[in-house]
This record gives sequence, structure tokens and C-alpha cells, in this order.
Amino acid sequence: MAKVLNEKRPNVLLIAVDSLLADRMSCYGYGRLTTPHIDRFAQQATLFERTYSPHIPTTSAYASMLTGRDCFGTEVVALRHQGGLTKKVKTLAEILKAAGYNTTCVGFTGNPASRGFDNYLSYTAWGSWSDRFLPKAQLLNEVAQPEITRLQAAGKPWFIMLRHMDPHSPYMPPHPFQRIFYHGDECDPANQSMKAPMSFKPFRDYFRSWLPPGITDKDYVLAQYDGALAYMDACIAAIFTQLEAMGIMDQTIVILNGDHGETLYDHECWFDHHGLYDVTLHVPLIIRYPAKVPAGRRIAGYNQHKDLVPTIMELAGIRPRVKFDGQSLMKLVRGEMTSFESEFYITECTWMRKHGWRTPQWKLIVALEPDFHFKPPVELYNLVEDPHEDNNVAERHPDIVATLRGRMEAWIARREKETGITNPMLTQGDWHGHKGVGAFKTSQQAYDTLHIGDPRTAARLQAKGGDPSRPGAQLITVIGRGHSGTRAMSHTLSQSGVYMGDTLNKSGDLLPPEPMYEACRVMARHVIHKGGVKWDFSRLHTMQIDPQFTKLIEQYLSSVLNSPARRKGWKIPETTLVFPWIVRMFPEAYYIHWVRDPRDCIIGSHLTDDLARFGVPHEPTDDIRLRRAISWKYQAEIVRATPKPKHFMTVRLEDFVLDQDRTLMRLEKFLGIPLVSIPVKPEVVGRWKTDTEQHDFDFLRPDMLEYGYLPEKKHAAKSVRHVGQRRAGAGV
Repeated sequence: MAKVLNEKRPNVLLIAVDSLLADRMSCYGYGRLTTPHIDRFAQQATLFERTYSPHIPTTSAYASMLTGRDCFGTEVVALRHQGGLTKKVKTLAEILKAAGYNTTCVGFTGNPASRGFDNYLSYTAWGSWSDRFLPKAQLLNEVAQPEITRLQAAGKPWFIMLRHMDPHSPYMPPHPFQRIFYHGDECDPANQSMKAPMSFKPFRDYFRSWLPPGITDKDYVLAQYDGALAYMDACIAAIFTQLEAMGIMDQTIVILNGDHGETLYDHECWFDHHGLYDVTLHVPLIIRYPAKVPAGRRIAGYNQHKDLVPTIMELAGIRPRVKFDGQSLMKLVRGEMTSFESEFYITECTWMRKHGWRTPQWKLIVALEPDFHFKPPVELYNLVEDPHEDNNVAERHPDIVATLRGRMEAWIARREKETGITNPMLTQGDWHGHKGVGAFKTSQQAYDTLHIGDPRTAARLQAKGGDPSRPGAQLITVIGRGHSGTRAMSHTLSQSGVYMGDTLNKSGDLLPPEPMYEACRVMARHVIHKGGVKWDFSRLHTMQIDPQFTKLIEQYLSSVLNSPARRKGWKIPETTLVFPWIVRMFPEAYYIHWVRDPRDCIIGSHLTDDLARFGVPHEPTDDIRLRRAISWKYQAEIVRATPKPKHFMTVRLEDFVLDQDRTLMRLEKFLGIPLVSIPVKPEVVGRWKTDTEQHDFDFLRPDMLEYGYLPEKKHAAKSVRHVGQRRAGAGV
């Protein structure tokens, strides 16, 4: 439990901006006026000139930012980190919650580093050329501003994290920001600056999905980045205005920080954030809190993400019983120290697996396996003479390479001894998401293996300048019994830019659920129980839908249906209970039918275990496992009995967990959008094998056979149990 030093605790607003290149901000010296509102904010705050994100990319960067630990403390170095964040650490959300704060996260659902918030809200942050132009920051505001009002009304201190995505590709600022920094012809045939990026096989399909058809000028893309930044800046101003109007701006610790930078046209790492170059490592950090942080101060000393949480603890007057690797930045502000570590360990595990050592003068980069850019295995840059890192001098200075490598390896050895773990950069396995491949043996293998984007979709968009086959919004929903792992699909959709509603719980369910629950009861009145595990659903397909049902569903889905997002949806297991009428209400929606081995499903509990709670007639029983099995069977039967909609796809949890790449390819083809991979836990598959209670029921075997959970020969085996039998002992 955290110890609070002052009862009057400030609120905490963390504006965490993805892919924010400090050098493109006017308050950091950029020539274009891209951030006038943030500039004004910085004049009222303290700006840190040399803040670094040493662990690239997003997942590892946020893990450090939100825990106060380095990569040995978080044990996170990869974008596609497998499993959750180690329980050895506490997140900022967990610490503040223990200190009495209400906490909300906007736009960062399902990532290991986002653990511990009370509420998770989503907004649309991804799009394609057919979505032009995407008002990401305004969509965030439409979710975040009402939430700030709600949090303030609750009467407790609050912490809200806003994850902005405007500077993250696709760069799609709305008018007039789309051309505010560009006045040329982006398709000028005499300009060939986009030839190299559009020829880079791993990324070219992704670029073609959101860049203008026929683009030739790189400066257009750079201007889109600047325009996205300027647009986001204007929207962030609305948040500041809200706090001022509510009279709480000065009682709130307001922080603006980037998770990492962006490589734009640099180092052949086009329009992304990989490569251990300073355009990726250097991030902005600005802190405003008039009670303790001076206005107009600029701090030149070195610091890192790991120093943010200790700083917030000091400013909020909280002494957590938590270990940090960082220290409070107030030591720099007060002049007690001029700088923290000026040389430090750097890592990346996104599209390349490399680590290195940065000092004020030198940067060493060492590849842990061949990369897809065919770069040399060792890079050395003189940051004083060559600040943009254009000239690799490793071969000219082998002595400096050896010295820096020695310092790096000594630091790694010390941290391994202190933490008792092997350097996590050496234990990543299939860090790239391609199961069974392991470390790349050659750059050609990496180049041929790594890829983002759908080539068919990209070709269609480039040929037509849009996708006329799908006018209007695309509505997506997930149906599947509770405790079947549907949260994995909800988090995947949310992280892939599908707006999943204003308020989500940790399972990715749209909240509040009560209207959906009542809608289940309304429809269940027309279901006839025929005894055992048989029901008659025929009336549901022909009768008029009850107006009360329609009203309840529209109430439940109001945030989704009223959203301007082009791709939106929802997930809650109870949708399965009303599938027949949902299909009739939304015949053009995309339905992902999620299935899990019933033997694993019934091991865990869920609200829908008790069908009577939702008005569903069924065989009564006091046997909990049997009740769960009946619920699984009912939901399988109601889906089977419903005429399939135009867009319907069945996905097994087991396939998503054990072969995520292939399953995502199927889903991308079905939905027509790129999907991100998320961390999964292989141990969720086959838990029934170690279960000592009843989990096998005869009436489930035909379904298990249909979905591939039971070999053909076992289907004819002796039945284990029928509905109505009492459990006599341990199950099979």
C-alpha cells in the first residue's frame, strides 16, 4: 500500500503521444510552427531537453514509462511481448489506485504495459486511404473529455492516460492540416523520392494502403506528419481549456511525454520507429504543476522514461513501497544534480533485434541477428561530429567499439546479477511473431519474412483511390460464450483501430451491460424449451422484433452507433444470447463467431452460466458444471439455428493462441483491414487436461466433433453423462 503524505492529492493527466519526434516540435526548435498550443503549455511548465526512450518500441517504452523500471526490471523488450507484465513490478495505475485514485486509460487497451486501470476506453486511431482524413485526436477527445468530467464529479483524485496516435502512421490529418505544410504536387512524375520506400517489400503494401495513389514526393508524407502533429496540438488545447474551465488545471499534474520518436525518411527506416538512432530514442517531456514545478524552465540534463513515475510520486506526495530503477526529475529541477546517467543501454526489438550503448559523444549499435535492411552488424557514430548519424565509423575506430562494448557488457552483467535474470534481449524466441522461425540467419531471410499490410487491399485502394464496395461504416461484433477468450478478439480489434465503444472493462466488454441483459430477457420469452438440451427458436426468425428489444439494443450500443468512426463494433458474451435478433437488426455487420473447447470453458465461471438469469428456459440443476455445460450447448444451438448473415466467420480460441499469424491472416481477409498481433498465453489451451472435476458431457460431443475438439473415433465412445445425471465422482 502506498503511503500518502498529503490528503490534498493532485489529479494526474498523462498525455502519452505515440511516435512523437521531439525535433518536429516548435518548442524543441523545429522551424515550422507545429505545436503552438503545446509551446504555450511549455512556457507554464518545465521542459526536459534530453529525455530518452532507451527501450524501443511501444510495449517496452510504455512498460518503462509506467513502472519506473528499466528493461531488466520490466522484463519487456519486444513489441510482441509474450504474456503479461511481470508481477514483480507495479504500474503507475496500480500505485495510484492503492493511494485512492480513480484511474482511466484511453486508447491503450490490451497491451501488457497498460495493466491496472479501472476503466479502458477506446477510439478509432487507424485507417486507410478510403478513410481519409482521420480526426484521431478529436475522436480521442470525444471519449476523454466526458470521462474527465465524470472522474472529477466522483470526488476522488484521478489519473487518466491519453494515448494520442496522430503522429503514428498512417499520417492522416483532416483539412486544413492535410496541406497546411505542403503546396506541391505529391504525384509529380519528375520526383522519385518515394521510389525506395514504395519498393521496400516488407512495408510497401502498408504504405500503399494509406498513401495517395501514385505518390512520388516524400515531402508530402513529411508534411502529413507535421500536419498531424499540428492537428493533435489543436485538439490537446481543448483538453487544457476544459481543465481551466473546470478550475482544476493548477490542481492537476499535467505531463506530455512520447513513447518513442519516428524515423520518417531517416536511415532507410521509412515512416516508422525502428532503428536505435536518436530520431527514435529522443522524446519530449514537459511537466506542469505550478505548486511544485517552475514555469518556463528548460532542463538540459539527461534522463529516461524510468524517471517519470518516481517524479509523479514526489509531486503527488506519495511514498510507495515499490522499487524503482529511476529517480525523481525534481533533483534536476532543483539543481541538486545537473544530469542523470549520460551513458546508457539501448535496445530495440520491433523489426530488428539490436542493442547498444549511448554516450554524449558516441553511439554503438550491435545487431543480435541479421536485419531486414541489410545493415552492418556493428555501427558506431560520433554524435558530436555527426549528430544525424549518417556516417558509420566502426571500421575506422575498432578501439572505441571495443571500449563501448566492454562498458555495455559490464552493465548488462551487473543488471543480470542484481535482478537474477538473463538479459531479456537474449530470451525473445520468435520476437517477430513468426512461430518456429527463431532468430533470422540472414538479412535476406528477414527481408522475405517480415511484412505488414494486405497486398490485395493495398492494390485495390491504389487502383481506385478508395473502396467503393463498402460504403458507410463497417460494423463488427464478436459472439461467443463467456469464458471463451473473446477478450482476445476485442483487444485485437481495438488495437487495430476499430472503435469498440466509449467504456470497456478489462475483458473488452462494452459497458454498461444492463440494457443488453434486459434485451436478453425480452427475446428469451419467445424461446420454447423442448426438454433436455433442445430448444425451438423458429419464432425468432419470423416474428416482428419486440420494439422494447430494439430500444434496449440501441441504448446499449449508443456510443458505437453514434460514433463517426468508419470501423466500429462491440463485444460482450451476452450478444450470443440474442444473436437471432441482432442479425436481423444488423444484417450487414461482420460477425466473428468465437469458439472454445467446452471442456475449458466450463472450468471457469461466467455470468451466463445461469441461463435463468437471462430468462432462458432450460433443465434446472444445482450442479454448477452441468449448468455451465447446458449454457455452452444453448449458445451453440442458438447460433446454429440462426440463418447465417452475409458476413460470418468462425474462429477457435485455440487457433488464435497457437497459430495467431495464420488466424489473423484469415481475419484480415474476412474484415478487409490489417490487424495487429497481441500477447497470448499458450497455457490457456487444454486446461481441462489437469482438471480433476467433471468437464466432459455426452451432449456436448457432437459439437466438439464439429469444431475439431474430438477425434472421430472418440465420438462413438461410451457417453460420460447425460443431462439430469448427478455427478458421481471426478471427471475424465
